[in-house]
Amino acid sequence: MPKLRFPGFEEAWAEKNIDSILVRASNGFQPDLDGTYREIGVRSHGRGIFHKEAVLGAALGEKRVFHVIPNALVLNIVFAWEQAVALTTDREKGFIASHRFPMFLEREGRSYLPFILELLLTKRGKQLLEMASPGGAGRNKTLGQQEFLRLKVKVPQRIEQKKIAAFLRAMDEKLGILRKKRDLLATYKRGVMQLLFSQTFRFKHDDGTDFPDWEEKRLGEVFDWVRTNNLSREHLTHQGGEIQNIHYGDIHTKFKANFRQAEESVPFISPSAGISGFADEEFCRLGDVVIADASEDYADIGKAIEVVNVRDKSLVAGQHTHLARPKSQQTALGFSGYLLRSAPMRRQIVRVAQGISVLGISKTNLERLILWLPHPDEQRRIADFLSALDTKIEAVAQQITQTDAFKKGLVQQMFL
Repeated sequence: MPKLRFPGFEEAWAEKNIDSILVRASNGFQPDLDGTYREIGVRSHGRGIFHKEAVLGAALGEKRVFHVIPNALVLNIVFAWEQAVALTTDREKGFIASHRFPMFLEREGRSYLPFILELLLTKRGKQLLEMASPGGAGRNKTLGQQEFLRLKVKVPQRIEQKKIAAFLRAMDEKLGILRKKRDLLATYKRGVMQLLFSQTFRFKHDDGTDFPDWEEKRLGEVFDWVRTNNLSREHLTHQGGEIQNIHYGDIHTKFKANFRQAEESVPFISPSAGISGFADEEFCRLGDVVIADASEDYADIGKAIEVVNVRDKSLVAGQHTHLARPKSQQTALGFSGYLLRSAPMRRQIVRVAQGISVLGISKTNLERLILWLPHPDEQRRIADFLSALDTKIEAVAQQITQTDAFKKGLVQQMFL
């Protein structure tokens, strides 16, 4: 019996073949060559169904197709071993599926499909799907439908299945609400940044008077360059050390515009790197901007972070980065990171990036970029406002992480 059960359920779970609780369902047809049809697909890792673009029946060729049956369990036989399994809904009415997407219904009330889906998305469910998918890696690991039907699973009575599925569905709905909240906040932030950095919206002094006009500067007038190291990932470790090293790949994927050393997971320089030491000016300071100078796509080239929290002589900038240090008090702490990620700056950065398979951006080209700088007090207002939004977004992201971890922990105890 599982470790965690709802009150009132004490009967042991029964081991059954899948073909004793599910039945294959199909509704094949011959497409009209002049008709228009839309197929479904099923994403791996339980990420649900997607809808393909409409095609003419003639484009389907000799492909065997079936009408999608709503409220059925559907698998993608090519990637079933990666848990490409989902439930169809009324949204799929009128869609079609190829023979690669077999569908199954409950057999005589012995199972509850939402529960079966959750079961197949567990670690044990993945093992079962892999067992029924012989062959090598990738597209060679095709699900054998007879092998799938012969799999043995342990299930409770249908009433308990419904109870478990309803609880997990409620958890998923909570996660969905949190993800939507996070996405709405992120969309709002992008819109606010557009208004702020296009100067459509302006802050005012506390007494209601206007701040001065923004000043046009070249990046080279505002920042000096500081030498960075060239340590690759193989010379970094998360096992602990004295000096942390910012890698350009983490700027692409992890770090926010305002970088706080105390809050970020930054690798340490490994003793095997053979680094004897750094000059004082090479350590990151408050207000420094670290720019990624290499990327395979335009979305990340020239992406920047501003250091707004740092421990003394414990952080350096590494491979494929430029380190820009403010020359004077022209920039308020926390403003430059947002400025360099704003749409007007991103457009400039993309225009001066060079390369084909790998993009790069030189210091010379960066120095020529035009910065529009408001009064330092207005910079602080902008930075504080956007930082507060980031704090809200991060709080929701943490709720998502915690709720998802809580659900996974419960699933481990609710299934055999």
